[in-house]
Amino acid sequence: MSEESFVYTCCPGWGDHEFCALKTIVKDGKIVRCEAADYTGAEEGEGYICQKGIMAARQPYDPKRLTHPLKRVGERGEGKFEKISWDQAMDEIAEKLLEIRDKYGPESLAMWDVVASVPPSQGLHALMSSRFMGLWGATDPNQAYGLDNGPYYASFFDFGNFYKYMTTDPANFDCSDYIIIWGANPIENQMRIAKHFVEAKSRGAKIVDIGLLFDGSAGFADEFIPVKPGSDPALAMAMANLIIQKKQYKEDFLLTYTVAPFLVREDDGMFLRDAEGNYVVWDLDANAPSSTVLGQQAIACDNPELDGEHEVDGVLCKTAFCKLREHAATYTLEWQEPITGVAPAVVERLAQEYVDAPNAYIFGALGLRYQNQGESYRAFYLLGALTGNLGRPGAGVTSEMLPSGYPLMFNNQAISMPNGPENYKGKVMRTADFIEACKTEKPYPIKAFWVIAGNPVHNCPNRGLWADIIFPQMELIVDIDIWMTDTGKFADYILPDCMPFERYELVCSASYNHVVLQEPAIEPIGEPRDPVFVYSELAKRVGFGEYFDKTTEEWIAERLDTKYPMIANIEPKLTYERLKKEKIVRAVTPPVPWDPFMGMVFDTPHRRMEFYAEKLVAVDDAIAQYREPLEVPTAAKFEAGTAKGKYQFFSGRQRFFMQSMYTEDPVMRELSGGYPTGRMNPVDAEAEGIKDGDKVEVYNHRGHCIIEMRLDQVIPPGTVQIWFGWRHEAFEEGMYSELLVPLGSYETIDDRAENWVKCTYEADGYHAGYATGGFGLMAGAWDTIWDCACDVRKVEA
Repeated sequence: MSEESFVYTCCPGWGDHEFCALKTIVKDGKIVRCEAADYTGAEEGEGYICQKGIMAARQPYDPKRLTHPLKRVGERGEGKFEKISWDQAMDEIAEKLLEIRDKYGPESLAMWDVVASVPPSQGLHALMSSRFMGLWGATDPNQAYGLDNGPYYASFFDFGNFYKYMTTDPANFDCSDYIIIWGANPIENQMRIAKHFVEAKSRGAKIVDIGLLFDGSAGFADEFIPVKPGSDPALAMAMANLIIQKKQYKEDFLLTYTVAPFLVREDDGMFLRDAEGNYVVWDLDANAPSSTVLGQQAIACDNPELDGEHEVDGVLCKTAFCKLREHAATYTLEWQEPITGVAPAVVERLAQEYVDAPNAYIFGALGLRYQNQGESYRAFYLLGALTGNLGRPGAGVTSEMLPSGYPLMFNNQAISMPNGPENYKGKVMRTADFIEACKTEKPYPIKAFWVIAGNPVHNCPNRGLWADIIFPQMELIVDIDIWMTDTGKFADYILPDCMPFERYELVCSASYNHVVLQEPAIEPIGEPRDPVFVYSELAKRVGFGEYFDKTTEEWIAERLDTKYPMIANIEPKLTYERLKKEKIVRAVTPPVPWDPFMGMVFDTPHRRMEFYAEKLVAVDDAIAQYREPLEVPTAAKFEAGTAKGKYQFFSGRQRFFMQSMYTEDPVMRELSGGYPTGRMNPVDAEAEGIKDGDKVEVYNHRGHCIIEMRLDQVIPPGTVQIWFGWRHEAFEEGMYSELLVPLGSYETIDDRAENWVKCTYEADGYHAGYATGGFGLMAGAWDTIWDCACDVRKVEA
């Protein structure tokens, strides 16, 4: 009998935003179990594993996984395939791609890559496909995809950068006195964060949960404040108004780190500038305007005015704080109550507790999935600035919560763009424009669809959009995956991917200040192949072979050859050979936990936080505000007769699945109820004549779903919920995704989204996708999964 050994593996449930590396134990050539990773140094003991990670060891042996290349033999969508060899698959795919290129142009190939779908994200799947895309001149249709975009909107316009604000070290929570969990559920879904919330609570911190459902985090919290769906910015701005009216804000903080003292022109809403383009404040000592120095955070005068208005050279101006005070004054306690459902006394107490706490944290983490979400996160950041709860231990605001420690940068661009950004031939296209191009063939036809990562038919609703509109236009569809998915059933060819347990990778996201090598725990089961093999074989058949001349391990070595100091300064030098020997190496990070607000210097022209965002003036969004959701039945919409349904539909995630991962595992299916069901509040069910267990049709103008309905007081009145993750085949008829607004579609694109794309493309300097360092993927569309209106009716037996 051999002894146990181990390798590190990215958890297949990567997309839950914990992004864990697992310690995979192997004996006699088989995976025995998965355990938490062993971090070193300051992060010792910070490895975690949830039930999905524990169950991950079963996945390679699942009889339903894909093990051989498949070619379609039936109609698209039927799911009828035959096994073929890799040579046949690559020969036929390459031949068809060349034929389509010659007939329609290279941009007629669209390559779909949602990088979070394949662990590790930003790994070789993303880099190899970007390299091929740029050499071929293919289309990247994932720009403005509309996935968790609110945090990026808020941090880009308020701070000038969004990558920086994606991560926070959860150790910062330990010394917090007051934590508001807002629209998130870390207790059930993020073990590393949950541990630090437990630590904070054990030290006396009060935990308040604000959200839609009474979930695990609400149960853990000291107080749960339920809010109506989509109303979060109304509540946050009402809190801001109270803080301003009571003069409980930190004036020195606002004057030092924000645009609060900057004069704003009343005629056009822009910041006042002098002849050299510098910003202008009002000097109270001189009773005159005073110019700042562009690019410097410090203000020349000693006593800038916070709140006032003046006429300068015939132009009436007000300070940005004055504009904020006037704007926030409309968010009264009485105004917000019918919108949020929160009593005025509760809002007033919440705001006071937040102000009084020595160190307070607002934890918002991708749970706000509606068109109004960007306003919510901007309002959270505003609350942090008003109270000075930014840039110190125990205090802060998160929007997207990736608990990874310091950002680690690898030598990626040299791989994804071998001829440099200026010679990158790939075409970026907003998802909405891609949908229209498939319909109209303008600005050019899309005739081939290559799915690198993701399952768009399932995860990028609406299902009918793909089945009835997009796919019938395609002359070739190729899907790379480990399972037969709802997308794969429409493919012409399916290429089996290696699972993380079967291939080398560099763990390059959320590795908690460590560089981790993923190594194969077992030999591939069947004939799956890693991305280096796939793109190398394809490239040599279409004339790009010279660009794909390295092995997987050689590409990893090239990635490690980075100038980024936290990796480049590791001693002795971090080479692939060293990493292979040690498996995990700590980066050279500072001795304090990562906090994106550390130093309080921002990537704006004046290095200050823009709670008044000049780039949003043109779309009437300079200051965070509440806007009515897209189509859900608010009181105003009912009064105007424009509501599109009686109920709000939402498809919240549950802890036993990760997107559509783990739905094949019989244990996880059983824990999830065995089959998909819906939930609604007993009050609504009684009004509809629906009893627990009745068969019900949930429907709207986009589609429908027949489901067994469960009655649950956890579900707020006026809402209907079906768990996200179940595949189409699990439903009797229809599917929840038929009801949803297509992500990134023109339905979601408003003037703010159009402005957002323009601003991010200007910041990029070139148009390229996420895996090449571009901003576009994260800009220009909204999540609207929770904005969907629906109706219900009982299905008679």
